[in-house]
Amino acid sequence: ARLTFSGTPRPANDTSTTATFAASPNQGLKATTKASTADGNYNSASTTRLASSIADDAIALDPSLEPVAPSSLLDNLLEGYLGPRLILAAIACLYATNFPLGAMMNDALPASAATSARMVFASLALSPFLFQIQPNLRLPAMLCGCFTTLGYISQSIALVDTSPATVSFLGAATVLVCPALEYFIDKKPMSLKEAPQTWCAAVLCLVGVGVLELFDPAGGGLSTTVGTGDMLALLQAVGFGTQVYLCEKIMKDNPSQALPVTAVLVATTALLSSLWCMSDGWMFQPGSEIYTLPNLFFEPSLRDVAAAVVWTGIVSTSFNFFVEVSALGKVPPAEASVILSTEPLWAALFASLMFHESFGANDVVGGCLIVMACLANTLKPSYFHSVFGYDNNDNDLK
Repeated sequence: ARLTFSGTPRPANDTSTTATFAASPNQGLKATTKASTADGNYNSASTTRLASSIADDAIALDPSLEPVAPSSLLDNLLEGYLGPRLILAAIACLYATNFPLGAMMNDALPASAATSARMVFASLALSPFLFQIQPNLRLPAMLCGCFTTLGYISQSIALVDTSPATVSFLGAATVLVCPALEYFIDKKPMSLKEAPQTWCAAVLCLVGVGVLELFDPAGGGLSTTVGTGDMLALLQAVGFGTQVYLCEKIMKDNPSQALPVTAVLVATTALLSSLWCMSDGWMFQPGSEIYTLPNLFFEPSLRDVAAAVVWTGIVSTSFNFFVEVSALGKVPPAEASVILSTEPLWAALFASLMFHESFGANDVVGGCLIVMACLANTLKPSYFHSVFGYDNNDNDLK
């Protein structure tokens, strides 16, 4: 809305005042005023009263122009350039706790029981927001939840017989999934000339995965054995990478729906994980009732596992998902996947602290290459043009 008021010209010592008022429903009120007198003196008091009067009149005509209440800390962080990226980095750190804690839960519980228990907790924490989702976002959020389920189930099964650090490093292949989806679905240009950083990241990531999986320092050469856990760890990257891509699409146009979208996403994951749990067969074994909720919390030998279920369900899943979904609307999916792919570094650190894992040369070299891939994908295309001899003055390449 834009209102203009001009006072009627009067004799020499009378005041002629002009005020312009601009307002936006999303940004609150903004008033610009100018008051002058014939002798050139500025009358701030009359200007302030005039601006206030115009603002009140505008709000009376359109209540949506009421000034917005002060934003929360999260909202303030999300408004800047650095804020959403720092939030995603913190999320990666919290997500990393899922790997060692997931391995610990899988040592004591069936994989399906551990996954469904944490997801049920996460869903309960977000349940008040479940029915606040806009009708047009229900199916997209449920689809996003299906890919999230794929990521969590494959991750949980992989952790049964694969190192938490290895599962996390292989999960960093999300750095390839998001750009691939942008190319095939959004038709985003991905040639070597237009997106050299993506190709550089892809090569580094693939070489890193190869070193991590195929180089055997103990045997002194190459290993051709790739376990089922390794393949499942790569499959989790497909699930989580697609989730990042879809969430960014949803949140870009619906930033106020972060909590409802997260609630539907987690509820879908909890439902599908529960179906997996019920079809897994362990529930019919004698003594298996101690693995179910709420019996898990009353079994003295499973207190640490119960605490891990609560942490991974409420903190590193429901809370993390909400903050991640909020931030994803502010950061391009390819860049978001890169930041989230720093997770393996934290997972390796936590696994080392909790399980005293030692890392071989292949772990160090492969892990470093994957992290370098994550960093390479954050670079601008123009940084690579001197290498390939392209003209940096071409606006299409910047």
